[in-house]
Amino acid sequence: MVIHMEKLRKEINEIDAQMRELFEKRMDVSKRIGEYKKKHQLPVYDPEREQTVIKNNTAKLNDQQLAPLYEDFLIHLMLLSKKIQ
Repeated sequence: MVIHMEKLRKEINEIDAQMRELFEKRMDVSKRIGEYKKKHQLPVYDPEREQTVIKNNTAKLNDQQLAPLYEDFLIHLMLLSKKIQ
């Protein structure tokens, strides 16, 4: 049982490493979007765009039972993106 738990934790650690790399990439792109918005005097917050991102990505989930959790994840991710912008 302990060996099984160690294997699962190793898998989580590998996923976390991938997510960390993707998070850094997303924040880099968010910075560049913020620069573009500032240069073109566009608002940081675009509620219509955010709802579209949430709707489209949530619809692509293989397990729709995860939808509420994934929506929360996206909302928090976009909040961090707005902060960096």
